[in-house]
Amino acid sequence: MGSIESHNMYENFYEDEIEDLTGVEFIECTFDGVIFEDIQITRSRFENCKFKGCKFNGSVFHDSALINCSFRFSRFFSTDFKSCKLTGSSFIDTDISLIEIDGGDWSYTNLSQQNFSNKKFKNVDFSGSDFSFTNFQKSTVTDCSFVQSRIFETNFIGADIRSSRFDGNIAQIIMRKTKIDLEQAVLIANGHGGSYTP
Repeated sequence: MGSIESHNMYENFYEDEIEDLTGVEFIECTFDGVIFEDIQITRSRFENCKFKGCKFNGSVFHDSALINCSFRFSRFFSTDFKSCKLTGSSFIDTDISLIEIDGGDWSYTNLSQQNFSNKKFKNVDFSGSDFSFTNFQKSTVTDCSFVQSRIFETNFIGADIRSSRFDGNIAQIIMRKTKIDLEQAVLIANGHGGSYTP
């Protein structure tokens, strides 16, 4: 493919193969069938971009932002996101069950119908995100925020969610043998009409 500029607006990329990206910006670009495999994407920004049928297998995103981006029919096998911001992005008809998320801001992201069973999350802001029909079974979720998130048929069976922040939505999650802390127990009691009295 031709060279990528440090600042790209309204560009269309079709069936290209992308190499390592550092400090590159894409605004309202479309990526159709583009291969981002086994590369490093560092301190780069994608805003209002559309990805369709793209492959991100084996890639590492580090300190990068993907703001209000949509991913459709794309592949994320063994893809790492380290300290990234994905605010407002959506994953439709895209399985991200094999990604690793290490910190970052994933607020207001559409993560419905994803399978995060047996995964570990730490220091991730999931505030306001959609977790409808998402599976966190046997996951460990530490110091994450689910405040104002959409929780519907969300499975936390056997998960450890201690030290993560929820609001009244915690009463809606599916749980059995779920490890919770005292603050979460109070929220659950309040959500079911009870009250905590020490």
